[in-house]
Amino acid sequence: MKICFVGHTFHARTRSSAFIQDVLGTLGEVTVLTSSPDGDASADDPIVERFLAERFDLWVFWQTEYVAARLIPLGLMNAVVAPMYDGAWARPDAFWKQFINQRFLTFSRTLHTKLQNLQQRSASFEYWPKPEAVPDRDETALRSAFFWERRPTEVPNLASVSQQCAALELKTLFIHAVPDNGREVGAQRLGAATHTMRSGLTVTTSTWFDDAADFRATMKTPLFHFAPRALEGIGMMMLEAMACGQIVLAVDRPTANEYIGHLASGLLYDTDRPLDLPGLSASQREALSRAAHLRVTRGYERWMADQERLLSFLLDDGRRWPNTDCSAHFGLTIQRKARARRVASTRK
Repeated sequence: MKICFVGHTFHARTRSSAFIQDVLGTLGEVTVLTSSPDGDASADDPIVERFLAERFDLWVFWQTEYVAARLIPLGLMNAVVAPMYDGAWARPDAFWKQFINQRFLTFSRTLHTKLQNLQQRSASFEYWPKPEAVPDRDETALRSAFFWERRPTEVPNLASVSQQCAALELKTLFIHAVPDNGREVGAQRLGAATHTMRSGLTVTTSTWFDDAADFRATMKTPLFHFAPRALEGIGMMMLEAMACGQIVLAVDRPTANEYIGHLASGLLYDTDRPLDLPGLSASQREALSRAAHLRVTRGYERWMADQERLLSFLLDDGRRWPNTDCSAHFGLTIQRKARARRVASTRK
């Protein structure tokens, strides 16, 4: 089976889509192409040319639904479109309705529900990473937090997170200062590699590490982890943080509020009231850390148990599952055929 995977250029470095590429690799030969929604539309012309020149048994568009839309008039048929909530939530209904002959793979229940309401064929899954051993954290780590400042002009950013650290009585904040747009070097913007803010919070900054293992070790050492953006697709860093027992603070919006329960497996907050945080005793912090790790442990077990359904969906083998996400497809097929008949009758 020949599969063409069209992924997000940014993920080529972060490898956040590696898990789904591994799944596809069990089905056949995978060709990986990349695209950026921030680039000029003509930059995707080679993908269009590849579509016209070479036959693939399956196309998968990972957060690149805009590329799939270009191929629909050219005869795109057997395709799985995997939009992410952070890039898809604002798209108008008309955009999604053009994908009537494709199927959607979603990792956000909110987005999944929207697509099904638009009579699209969508299957919803929850991805969870493999849980890790919780490191022994000394007193410094228990009073520390990690934050990747990806969008300095939006909440969460250094200003909001540093205030939240003060509210939580944290002493150290590690900032990975690499913004998404790449137009400024975060460490230079902050002015120094390490400095102490007025609140007494010690802030240490970095840019890209030479060794990814060093970055992971630095990220996972503090007890607290601030999700980098208000909206997420899956939120890979957030899940990896929970996997090693970190307490994640995230904005109360998808997909964070679909994976995290407030005061059950993490902390959720409103961007308009970022300092409205509960006081946490040492025992409560320990309990939240354990709960986050347990949430990932159970989630990973469900993710692995759901692999057969995922493969069935990717192959479109016609199997029905005792799950509303997939069983609804039968009703949607009937609706599509009825709509086709109505359209045909109006053209006579």
